[in-house]
Amino acid sequence: MNPVVRQKIADFEEQGVPEVFERDLDLGAPHVPARGNLVTLVTGVRRCGKTYRLFQEMNHIGQMHPRVPILYFNFEDERLKPFEASLLSEVLDTFYAIHPEAKEMGAYLFFDEIQEVPEWGMFLRRLVDTEKVTIYVTGSSSRMLSADMATEFRGRSLTREIWPMSWSEYLRFHDVVDARGLSRASALSSATAAKLRNALPGYLTRGGFIDPQRLGTQDAIQLQQEYAFRTVNMDVIERYGLKTPVVATQFLSRCLASSGCELSINKAAEQLKQAGVRTSRTTLSNLLSYYEESYLLFSVGELSRSLSENPRAVSKVYDVDPGMLVAFSPAGVVDEGQRLETAVFNQLRRERGGLRQGAIARLLVREGGKQNEVDFARGDPLMGDAYELVQVSVSLEEAKTRKRELGGLQAAMRQKGLPEGWVVTTGESEELDVPEGRIHVVPAWRWLLGE
Repeated sequence: MNPVVRQKIADFEEQGVPEVFERDLDLGAPHVPARGNLVTLVTGVRRCGKTYRLFQEMNHIGQMHPRVPILYFNFEDERLKPFEASLLSEVLDTFYAIHPEAKEMGAYLFFDEIQEVPEWGMFLRRLVDTEKVTIYVTGSSSRMLSADMATEFRGRSLTREIWPMSWSEYLRFHDVVDARGLSRASALSSATAAKLRNALPGYLTRGGFIDPQRLGTQDAIQLQQEYAFRTVNMDVIERYGLKTPVVATQFLSRCLASSGCELSINKAAEQLKQAGVRTSRTTLSNLLSYYEESYLLFSVGELSRSLSENPRAVSKVYDVDPGMLVAFSPAGVVDEGQRLETAVFNQLRRERGGLRQGAIARLLVREGGKQNEVDFARGDPLMGDAYELVQVSVSLEEAKTRKRELGGLQAAMRQKGLPEGWVVTTGESEELDVPEGRIHVVPAWRWLLGE
Protein backbone atom coordinates (compact mmCIF):
# COMPACT_ATOMS: atom_id res chain seq x y z
CA MET A 1 0.00 0.00 0.00
CA ASN A 2 1.09 3.56 -0.68
CA PRO A 3 2.54 4.68 2.70
CA VAL A 4 1.42 8.30 2.26
CA VAL A 5 -2.13 7.22 1.46
CA ARG A 6 -2.24 4.86 4.44
CA GLN A 7 -0.83 7.53 6.76
CA LYS A 8 -3.36 10.15 5.62
CA ILE A 9 -6.29 7.78 6.19
CA ALA A 10 -4.96 6.63 9.57
CA ASP A 11 -4.20 10.19 10.73
CA PHE A 12 -7.72 11.35 9.97
CA GLU A 13 -9.32 8.38 11.71
CA GLU A 14 -7.16 8.92 14.79
CA GLN A 15 -7.92 12.66 14.97
CA GLY A 16 -11.63 12.26 14.25
CA VAL A 17 -13.99 14.65 12.52
CA PRO A 18 -13.54 18.18 13.90
CA GLU A 19 -16.41 20.32 15.08
CA VAL A 20 -16.92 23.20 12.67
CA PHE A 21 -19.07 26.27 12.17
CA GLU A 22 -22.21 24.98 10.48
CA ARG A 23 -22.86 26.37 7.04
CA ASP A 24 -26.32 26.89 5.56
CA LEU A 25 -25.68 24.99 2.31
CA ASP A 26 -28.17 22.11 2.15
CA LEU A 27 -26.77 18.90 0.66
CA GLY A 28 -30.01 17.00 1.10
CA ALA A 29 -30.68 13.88 3.15
CA PRO A 30 -27.72 11.46 2.96
CA HIS A 31 -28.49 8.27 1.05
CA VAL A 32 -27.83 4.89 2.61
CA PRO A 33 -24.77 3.43 0.81
CA ALA A 34 -25.85 1.49 -2.26
CA ARG A 35 -24.90 0.91 -5.87
CA GLY A 36 -26.21 3.60 -8.19
CA ASN A 37 -26.37 6.44 -5.66
CA LEU A 38 -25.89 9.90 -7.12
CA VAL A 39 -22.62 11.65 -6.28
CA THR A 40 -22.82 15.01 -4.51
CA LEU A 41 -20.37 17.53 -6.03
CA VAL A 42 -19.55 20.60 -3.92
CA THR A 43 -17.68 23.32 -5.81
CA GLY A 44 -16.47 26.79 -4.91
CA VAL A 45 -13.47 29.06 -4.58
CA ARG A 46 -10.54 27.81 -2.53
CA ARG A 47 -10.76 28.45 1.23
CA CYS A 48 -14.48 29.23 1.16
CA GLY A 49 -15.43 26.27 3.36
CA LYS A 50 -15.88 23.22 1.13
CA THR A 51 -13.87 20.95 3.44
CA TYR A 52 -15.66 22.25 6.53
CA ARG A 53 -18.98 21.53 4.83
CA LEU A 54 -17.83 17.94 4.30
CA PHE A 55 -16.88 17.71 7.99
CA GLN A 56 -20.32 19.03 8.88
CA GLU A 57 -21.88 16.28 6.75
CA MET A 58 -19.64 13.62 8.30
CA ASN A 59 -20.73 14.62 11.80
CA HIS A 60 -24.35 14.44 10.70
CA ILE A 61 -23.90 11.01 9.11
CA GLY A 62 -21.92 9.76 12.11
CA GLN A 63 -24.86 10.53 14.36
CA MET A 64 -27.35 8.85 12.03
CA HIS A 65 -25.25 5.82 11.05
CA PRO A 66 -22.46 5.44 13.64
CA ARG A 67 -21.42 1.94 12.50
CA VAL A 68 -20.98 2.70 8.80
CA PRO A 69 -17.31 3.36 7.87
CA ILE A 70 -16.37 6.81 6.57
CA LEU A 71 -13.42 7.60 4.31
CA TYR A 72 -12.12 11.16 4.02
CA PHE A 73 -9.22 11.87 1.67
CA ASN A 74 -7.79 15.24 0.62
CA PHE A 75 -5.84 15.12 -2.64
CA GLU A 76 -4.35 18.58 -2.14
CA ASP A 77 -1.06 17.20 -0.81
CA GLU A 78 2.33 17.70 -2.47
CA ARG A 79 3.48 14.25 -1.29
CA LEU A 80 1.04 12.69 -3.75
CA LYS A 81 2.52 14.42 -6.80
CA PRO A 82 2.86 13.74 -9.66
CA PHE A 83 -0.81 12.82 -9.71
CA GLU A 84 -1.59 9.64 -11.61
CA ALA A 85 -4.96 8.03 -12.21
CA SER A 86 -3.85 4.91 -10.27
CA LEU A 87 -3.78 7.01 -7.08
CA LEU A 88 -7.58 6.88 -6.90
CA SER A 89 -7.69 3.09 -6.78
CA GLU A 90 -4.82 3.07 -4.26
CA VAL A 91 -6.88 5.23 -1.90
CA LEU A 92 -9.94 3.00 -2.14
CA ASP A 93 -7.97 -0.27 -1.87
CA THR A 94 -6.12 1.02 1.20
CA PHE A 95 -9.41 2.01 2.85
CA TYR A 96 -10.89 -1.45 2.19
CA ALA A 97 -7.75 -3.09 3.60
CA ILE A 98 -8.21 -1.11 6.82
CA HIS A 99 -11.99 -1.61 6.86
CA PRO A 100 -12.81 -4.91 5.08
CA GLU A 101 -16.33 -4.76 6.52
CA ALA A 102 -17.04 -1.74 4.30
CA LYS A 103 -17.26 -3.99 1.25
CA GLU A 104 -20.37 -5.69 2.61
CA MET A 105 -21.77 -2.98 4.89
CA GLY A 106 -21.13 -0.08 2.54
CA ALA A 107 -19.35 3.19 3.21
CA TYR A 108 -19.52 6.96 2.91
CA LEU A 109 -16.67 8.32 0.79
CA PHE A 110 -15.55 11.96 0.95
CA PHE A 111 -12.99 13.11 -1.63
CA ASP A 112 -11.54 16.62 -1.30
CA GLU A 113 -10.12 18.49 -4.35
CA ILE A 114 -10.43 15.37 -6.48
CA GLN A 115 -10.05 17.37 -9.70
CA GLU A 116 -6.29 17.31 -9.09
CA VAL A 117 -6.18 13.66 -10.24
CA PRO A 118 -6.54 12.57 -13.89
CA GLU A 119 -9.59 10.50 -14.89
CA TRP A 120 -11.44 11.22 -11.66
CA GLY A 121 -14.79 11.18 -13.47
CA MET A 122 -14.27 7.66 -14.81
CA PHE A 123 -13.18 6.50 -11.34
CA LEU A 124 -16.32 7.85 -9.71
CA ARG A 125 -18.48 6.31 -12.43
CA ARG A 126 -16.95 2.91 -11.66
CA LEU A 127 -17.61 3.31 -7.95
CA VAL A 128 -21.22 4.34 -8.56
CA ASP A 129 -21.79 1.28 -10.76
CA THR A 130 -19.94 -1.35 -8.72
CA GLU A 131 -19.57 -0.33 -5.07
CA LYS A 132 -21.98 -0.02 -2.16
CA VAL A 133 -21.16 3.60 -1.38
CA THR A 134 -22.44 7.16 -1.02
CA ILE A 135 -19.95 9.68 -2.41
CA TYR A 136 -19.28 13.36 -1.69
CA VAL A 137 -16.72 15.26 -3.77
CA THR A 138 -15.31 18.80 -3.65
CA GLY A 139 -13.39 20.81 -6.21
CA SER A 140 -12.20 24.37 -6.75
CA SER A 141 -13.14 24.75 -10.39
CA SER A 142 -16.45 25.31 -12.11
CA ARG A 143 -15.03 23.15 -14.92
CA MET A 144 -15.97 20.22 -12.71
CA LEU A 145 -19.50 21.02 -13.82
CA SER A 146 -18.64 21.02 -17.53
CA ALA A 147 -15.45 20.39 -19.49
CA ASP A 148 -13.55 18.36 -16.88
CA MET A 149 -16.51 16.06 -16.28
CA ALA A 150 -16.12 12.79 -18.13
CA THR A 151 -19.04 12.27 -20.47
CA GLU A 152 -19.84 8.88 -18.97
CA PHE A 153 -20.30 10.48 -15.53
CA ARG A 154 -22.92 13.01 -16.58
CA GLY A 155 -26.37 12.48 -15.12
CA ARG A 156 -24.96 10.67 -12.10
CA SER A 157 -24.32 13.63 -9.82
CA LEU A 158 -25.98 16.53 -8.05
CA THR A 159 -23.98 19.76 -7.82
CA ARG A 160 -23.97 22.34 -5.06
CA GLU A 161 -22.02 25.61 -5.12
CA ILE A 162 -20.69 26.96 -1.83
CA TRP A 163 -19.56 30.55 -1.31
CA PRO A 164 -17.82 32.51 1.42
CA MET A 165 -20.23 33.14 4.29
CA SER A 166 -23.50 34.82 3.41
CA TRP A 167 -24.79 37.78 5.41
CA SER A 168 -26.95 35.41 7.46
CA GLU A 169 -23.98 33.15 8.23
CA TYR A 170 -21.78 36.15 9.04
CA LEU A 171 -24.33 37.34 11.61
CA ARG A 172 -24.42 33.92 13.26
CA PHE A 173 -20.62 33.51 13.16
CA HIS A 174 -20.16 36.79 15.06
CA ASP A 175 -23.06 36.08 17.48
CA VAL A 176 -24.95 39.15 16.27
CA VAL A 177 -28.20 37.26 15.73
CA ASP A 178 -29.21 33.81 14.52
CA ALA A 179 -30.75 34.79 11.19
CA ARG A 180 -31.71 31.26 10.12
CA GLY A 181 -35.37 31.39 9.20
CA LEU A 182 -35.30 35.13 8.57
CA SER A 183 -35.84 36.60 5.11
CA ARG A 184 -36.07 40.07 3.62
CA ALA A 185 -39.84 39.88 4.20
CA SER A 186 -39.56 38.97 7.91
CA ALA A 187 -40.86 41.25 10.63
CA LEU A 188 -37.89 42.44 12.70
CA SER A 189 -37.90 44.02 16.12
CA SER A 190 -36.24 47.41 16.47
CA ALA A 191 -33.47 45.80 18.53
CA THR A 192 -32.74 43.16 15.86
CA ALA A 193 -32.86 45.75 13.08
CA ALA A 194 -30.36 47.88 14.97
CA LYS A 195 -27.99 44.93 15.38
CA LEU A 196 -28.17 44.16 11.67
CA ARG A 197 -27.68 47.81 10.72
CA ASN A 198 -24.59 48.13 12.92
CA ALA A 199 -23.04 44.88 11.64
CA LEU A 200 -23.36 45.67 7.91
CA PRO A 201 -20.17 47.80 7.56
CA GLY A 202 -18.14 44.92 8.99
CA TYR A 203 -19.52 42.46 6.46
CA LEU A 204 -18.95 44.81 3.53
CA THR A 205 -15.36 45.32 4.67
CA ARG A 206 -14.29 41.92 6.00
CA GLY A 207 -16.43 39.73 3.74
CA GLY A 208 -17.31 36.10 4.30
CA PHE A 209 -14.10 34.04 4.25
CA ILE A 210 -13.95 32.46 7.71
CA ASP A 211 -10.27 32.58 8.70
CA PRO A 212 -9.84 36.35 8.08
CA GLN A 213 -12.66 36.99 10.59
CA ARG A 214 -10.27 36.05 13.39
CA LEU A 215 -7.47 38.41 12.30
CA GLY A 216 -6.69 42.10 12.47
CA THR A 217 -7.40 44.23 9.42
CA GLN A 218 -3.95 44.12 7.81
CA ASP A 219 -3.47 40.41 8.44
CA ALA A 220 -6.95 39.72 7.03
CA ILE A 221 -6.10 41.67 3.88
CA GLN A 222 -2.80 39.82 3.47
CA LEU A 223 -4.47 36.43 3.94
CA GLN A 224 -7.13 37.14 1.32
CA GLN A 225 -4.46 38.28 -1.13
CA GLU A 226 -2.67 34.99 -0.52
CA TYR A 227 -5.91 33.10 -1.19
CA ALA A 228 -6.24 34.79 -4.57
CA PHE A 229 -2.63 34.35 -5.67
CA ARG A 230 -2.51 30.73 -4.52
CA THR A 231 -5.67 30.03 -6.49
CA VAL A 232 -4.13 31.58 -9.60
CA ASN A 233 -0.92 29.60 -9.15
CA MET A 234 -2.72 26.27 -8.74
CA ASP A 235 -5.86 26.65 -10.85
CA VAL A 236 -4.59 28.90 -13.64
CA ILE A 237 -0.80 28.99 -14.04
CA GLU A 238 -0.13 25.31 -13.24
CA ARG A 239 -3.33 23.95 -14.79
CA TYR A 240 -2.84 25.72 -18.12
CA GLY A 241 0.97 25.75 -18.15
CA LEU A 242 1.18 29.53 -18.54
CA LYS A 243 4.58 30.91 -19.47
CA THR A 244 3.91 34.45 -18.25
CA PRO A 245 2.83 34.19 -14.58
CA VAL A 246 3.48 37.90 -14.00
CA VAL A 247 0.70 38.74 -16.45
CA ALA A 248 -1.70 36.38 -14.68
CA THR A 249 -1.04 37.86 -11.23
CA GLN A 250 -0.97 41.53 -12.27
CA PHE A 251 -4.13 41.24 -14.36
CA LEU A 252 -5.84 39.42 -11.48
CA SER A 253 -5.01 42.28 -9.12
CA ARG A 254 -6.53 44.76 -11.58
CA CYS A 255 -9.66 42.63 -12.02
CA LEU A 256 -10.27 42.13 -8.30
CA ALA A 257 -9.85 45.85 -7.65
CA SER A 258 -12.46 46.53 -10.37
CA SER A 259 -15.36 44.65 -8.75
CA GLY A 260 -18.61 46.41 -9.59
CA CYS A 261 -17.04 48.29 -12.51
CA GLU A 262 -16.71 47.79 -16.25
CA LEU A 263 -13.48 46.08 -17.22
CA SER A 264 -11.89 47.05 -20.51
CA ILE A 265 -9.53 44.32 -21.67
CA ASN A 266 -8.06 46.59 -24.34
CA LYS A 267 -7.32 49.28 -21.77
CA ALA A 268 -5.87 46.75 -19.34
CA ALA A 269 -3.57 45.37 -22.06
CA GLU A 270 -2.35 48.89 -22.88
CA GLN A 271 -1.73 49.76 -19.23
CA LEU A 272 0.21 46.55 -18.66
CA LYS A 273 2.26 47.32 -21.76
CA GLN A 274 3.06 50.81 -20.43
CA ALA A 275 4.22 49.14 -17.19
CA GLY A 276 6.64 46.99 -19.18
CA VAL A 277 4.49 43.83 -19.21
CA ARG A 278 3.77 42.72 -22.77
CA THR A 279 0.57 40.80 -23.37
CA SER A 280 -2.36 40.61 -25.78
CA ARG A 281 -6.09 41.04 -25.63
CA THR A 282 -6.56 37.33 -26.36
CA THR A 283 -4.33 36.38 -23.43
CA LEU A 284 -6.23 38.63 -21.03
CA SER A 285 -9.59 37.41 -22.27
CA ASN A 286 -8.47 33.83 -21.66
CA LEU A 287 -7.19 34.73 -18.21
CA LEU A 288 -10.52 36.30 -17.32
CA SER A 289 -12.28 33.05 -18.21
CA TYR A 290 -9.77 31.10 -16.11
CA TYR A 291 -10.44 33.38 -13.11
CA GLU A 292 -14.14 32.69 -13.53
CA GLU A 293 -13.55 28.94 -13.67
CA SER A 294 -11.71 29.26 -10.35
CA TYR A 295 -14.64 31.18 -8.80
CA LEU A 296 -12.46 34.22 -8.06
CA LEU A 297 -14.67 36.64 -10.00
CA PHE A 298 -17.51 36.71 -12.49
CA SER A 299 -18.39 38.68 -15.60
CA VAL A 300 -21.84 40.18 -15.94
CA GLY A 301 -22.79 41.16 -19.47
CA GLU A 302 -25.82 42.90 -20.92
CA LEU A 303 -29.12 41.05 -21.14
CA SER A 304 -29.51 40.82 -24.89
CA ARG A 305 -31.40 38.95 -27.57
CA SER A 306 -28.29 38.84 -29.74
CA LEU A 307 -26.25 35.68 -29.16
CA SER A 308 -23.62 36.93 -31.61
CA GLU A 309 -22.60 39.87 -29.43
CA ASN A 310 -19.36 39.59 -27.51
CA PRO A 311 -20.52 39.49 -23.87
CA ARG A 312 -17.19 40.81 -22.63
CA ALA A 313 -17.58 44.01 -24.65
CA VAL A 314 -19.97 45.46 -22.07
CA SER A 315 -19.09 43.34 -19.04
CA LYS A 316 -18.78 44.33 -15.45
CA VAL A 317 -16.82 42.06 -13.11
CA TYR A 318 -17.67 41.06 -9.55
CA ASP A 319 -15.43 39.45 -6.95
CA VAL A 320 -16.54 36.29 -5.19
CA ASP A 321 -16.62 38.25 -1.92
CA PRO A 322 -16.56 41.94 -0.88
CA GLY A 323 -13.54 41.20 1.31
CA MET A 324 -11.52 40.42 -1.84
CA LEU A 325 -12.32 43.88 -3.19
CA VAL A 326 -11.02 45.49 -0.01
CA ALA A 327 -7.88 43.33 -0.13
CA PHE A 328 -7.01 44.52 -3.66
CA SER A 329 -8.28 48.11 -3.62
CA PRO A 330 -5.60 50.83 -3.63
CA ALA A 331 -4.95 52.33 -0.22
CA GLY A 332 -7.24 55.22 0.59
CA VAL A 333 -9.84 54.38 -2.06
CA VAL A 334 -13.44 54.76 -0.88
CA ASP A 335 -15.36 51.95 -2.57
CA GLU A 336 -18.52 51.58 -0.48
CA GLY A 337 -20.69 51.43 -3.60
CA GLN A 338 -18.51 48.73 -5.18
CA ARG A 339 -18.55 46.64 -2.00
CA LEU A 340 -22.33 46.94 -1.68
CA GLU A 341 -22.87 46.01 -5.32
CA THR A 342 -20.50 43.05 -4.94
CA ALA A 343 -22.42 41.77 -1.91
CA VAL A 344 -25.75 42.10 -3.75
CA PHE A 345 -24.40 40.24 -6.80
CA ASN A 346 -23.14 37.37 -4.66
CA GLN A 347 -26.49 37.07 -2.89
CA LEU A 348 -28.21 36.86 -6.27
CA ARG A 349 -25.80 34.07 -7.26
CA ARG A 350 -26.49 32.19 -4.01
CA GLU A 351 -30.22 32.37 -4.60
CA ARG A 352 -29.96 31.32 -8.23
CA GLY A 353 -26.85 29.17 -8.25
CA GLY A 354 -26.40 26.81 -11.16
CA LEU A 355 -28.36 28.88 -13.67
CA ARG A 356 -26.92 29.11 -17.15
CA GLN A 357 -24.53 31.93 -17.97
CA GLY A 358 -26.25 35.26 -18.41
CA ALA A 359 -29.19 34.52 -16.11
CA ILE A 360 -27.94 37.43 -13.99
CA ALA A 361 -27.14 40.36 -16.27
CA ARG A 362 -27.03 44.14 -16.43
CA LEU A 363 -29.82 45.84 -18.34
CA LEU A 364 -29.27 48.86 -20.59
CA VAL A 365 -32.49 50.56 -21.63
CA ARG A 366 -32.41 53.02 -24.51
CA GLU A 367 -35.39 55.36 -24.46
CA GLY A 368 -35.88 58.75 -26.09
CA GLY A 369 -32.23 59.10 -27.01
CA LYS A 370 -31.18 58.40 -23.43
CA GLN A 371 -29.55 55.27 -22.04
CA ASN A 372 -30.58 54.02 -18.61
CA GLU A 373 -28.94 51.22 -16.67
CA VAL A 374 -30.21 48.71 -14.13
CA ASP A 375 -27.43 46.97 -12.23
CA PHE A 376 -28.98 43.49 -12.20
CA ALA A 377 -31.72 41.81 -14.18
CA ARG A 378 -32.57 38.20 -13.53
CA GLY A 379 -34.10 36.54 -16.53
CA ASP A 380 -33.69 34.49 -19.69
CA PRO A 381 -30.53 35.48 -21.61
CA LEU A 382 -31.64 33.57 -24.71
CA MET A 383 -34.87 35.53 -25.05
CA GLY A 384 -33.68 38.79 -23.51
CA ASP A 385 -36.57 38.65 -21.03
CA ALA A 386 -36.25 39.86 -17.44
CA TYR A 387 -38.43 38.94 -14.48
CA GLU A 388 -36.67 40.76 -11.64
CA LEU A 389 -34.88 44.12 -11.57
CA VAL A 390 -32.45 45.14 -8.84
CA GLN A 391 -30.76 48.53 -8.62
CA VAL A 392 -27.96 49.18 -6.11
CA SER A 393 -27.18 52.61 -4.62
CA VAL A 394 -25.41 53.56 -1.40
CA SER A 395 -28.02 56.28 -0.87
CA LEU A 396 -30.90 58.01 -2.65
CA GLU A 397 -30.65 61.19 -0.58
CA GLU A 398 -28.98 63.23 -3.31
CA ALA A 399 -31.59 64.41 -5.80
CA LYS A 400 -29.44 63.73 -8.88
CA THR A 401 -28.68 60.17 -7.74
CA ARG A 402 -32.31 59.53 -6.87
CA LYS A 403 -33.48 60.69 -10.30
CA ARG A 404 -30.89 58.56 -12.10
CA GLU A 405 -31.44 55.34 -10.15
CA LEU A 406 -35.24 55.49 -10.02
CA GLY A 407 -35.49 56.73 -13.60
CA GLY A 408 -33.42 53.83 -14.90
CA LEU A 409 -35.52 51.36 -12.94
CA GLN A 410 -38.79 52.83 -14.19
CA ALA A 411 -37.59 52.77 -17.80
CA ALA A 412 -36.71 49.09 -17.43
CA MET A 413 -40.07 48.33 -15.82
CA ARG A 414 -41.82 49.98 -18.78
CA GLN A 415 -39.75 48.18 -21.37
CA LYS A 416 -40.04 44.74 -19.77
CA GLY A 417 -43.62 45.13 -18.53
CA LEU A 418 -42.70 44.43 -14.92
CA PRO A 419 -44.82 45.82 -12.06
CA GLU A 420 -42.03 45.80 -9.46
CA GLY A 421 -38.45 46.89 -9.02
CA TRP A 422 -35.96 46.91 -6.16
CA VAL A 423 -33.39 49.42 -4.99
CA VAL A 424 -30.89 48.15 -2.41
CA THR A 425 -29.27 50.86 -0.29
CA THR A 426 -27.08 50.81 2.79
CA GLY A 427 -29.80 52.00 5.13
CA GLU A 428 -32.84 53.58 3.49
CA SER A 429 -36.31 52.05 3.37
CA GLU A 430 -39.21 53.28 1.29
CA GLU A 431 -42.19 52.04 -0.77
CA LEU A 432 -42.78 54.08 -3.91
CA ASP A 433 -45.86 53.94 -6.11
CA VAL A 434 -44.90 54.92 -9.65
CA PRO A 435 -46.90 54.84 -12.93
CA GLU A 436 -45.21 51.53 -13.83
CA GLY A 437 -46.07 49.85 -10.52
CA ARG A 438 -44.15 49.78 -7.23
CA ILE A 439 -40.50 50.27 -6.32
CA HIS A 440 -39.22 48.78 -3.08
CA VAL A 441 -36.32 50.68 -1.53
CA VAL A 442 -34.74 48.24 0.93
CA PRO A 443 -31.71 48.52 3.23
CA ALA A 444 -28.98 45.99 2.46
CA TRP A 445 -29.02 44.62 6.01
CA ARG A 446 -32.56 43.40 5.29
CA TRP A 447 -32.28 42.55 1.58
CA LEU A 448 -29.19 40.38 2.05
CA LEU A 449 -31.17 38.05 4.34
CA GLY A 450 -32.46 36.50 1.12
CA GLU A 451 -35.80 35.33 -0.16
